Amino acid sequence: MVHALTEVWRALVPGAVLLDIRPYLPFGPLELVEREHVQFLGRLEEVQFDADGASADQAISEVLRRGLFALDRADSFYYSGYWNSVRDLREYLREWEDYARLPRHLAGEARKGLKAAGRQAWLRIQTYVVVNRLRKNRA
Repeated sequence: MVHALTEVWRALVPGAVLLDIRPYLPFGPLELVEREHVQFLGRLEEVQFDADGASADQAISEVLRRGLFALDRADSFYYSGYWNSVRDLREYLREWEDYARLPRHLAGEARKGLKAAGRQAWLRIQTYVVVNRLRKNRA
């Protein structure tokens, strides 16, 4: 990844900004949200540790150490994804199947909760997202 960031640095004009925006796994818990009421349903099955986040952090640190970029700002936020069916949630999780899965028992709890709550409820998972603003230094 350091090589890729070095190539990006080459292509940018001095002073250009590079945004590093990425989720930090694991996901937060699966919750049933019904207006102001939030019910904890359970945690997704974590398939493997997310080494990508640590690797990306190391690569960013290395290009900063080399003086290619300066860190203008580091920030983070929680992103909330909402679904009104277990089917839609499973569809979303297909993109993340290397990291997390929805266990069968948790899917059953989610279906039961949605059915009991009616149209006013949503399934929610929060994800922690980091944002680094890097400015290209002169050569």
